[in-house]
Amino acid sequence: MSALSKLVGKPKPWDWFSAKYPVKVKQMNYPTGRTQQIKNDILEAGDALQGRTAAKCLMTKWNMHEDYNTFRVVGGAAIEVANSCPVAKRTKPDGSPDDVPLYIKESWGLVYGKGHICEEHNHWPSLWSYTYCVEACKECAPLIFNDSDERDDEGTPLHIFPETGQLIVFPAWLNHSVPKQECEHARIMIAGNLNIRETIGSKLFVTEGNFRVR
Repeated sequence: MSALSKLVGKPKPWDWFSAKYPVKVKQMNYPTGRTQQIKNDILEAGDALQGRTAAKCLMTKWNMHEDYNTFRVVGGAAIEVANSCPVAKRTKPDGSPDDVPLYIKESWGLVYGKGHICEEHNHWPSLWSYTYCVEACKECAPLIFNDSDERDDEGTPLHIFPETGQLIVFPAWLNHSVPKQECEHARIMIAGNLNIRETIGSKLFVTEGNFRVR
């Protein structure tokens, strides 16, 4: 197993980089009250999608940030992490780096119980995706990046085991999955997508993949 793979799941912030695909991991220190509020918000929203997506578990509606401040706070933290990545910068006319104006395109809550999975998928044409671990135990199922360049000696792709307070930001086109949840503990997550917001003259454009729509 590579040295990098051995670090997966350690309780410390860490950045995984490959030549093509940066995966950023940051440990957030939200107060207990906020964590409980996120859980309450997810349970209040309920299972809106009912297994009709890759996530075969409880999944809320897609636009939780529009109704719940807790989701806006987590999405804002994801934007900060994405903009801290050197490859995410654009260039100003003077040649200096500049942050890309990102916004929360979608966000949703998930609750994995025993036996639940998330099938392999990606979030293209969004630019960045993120997950935030609201609550999990050390036995909960990992997030697997099937396209990762970082693999162990047996060819196993990057596994990141969830820890309460862990924020992961990654390019939206990366294929990823969650294997079958084997433990009894609930694996409670926020997930979302970020896209580019641009102002051209006096008009606001939102970039959707390769297309711009007013």
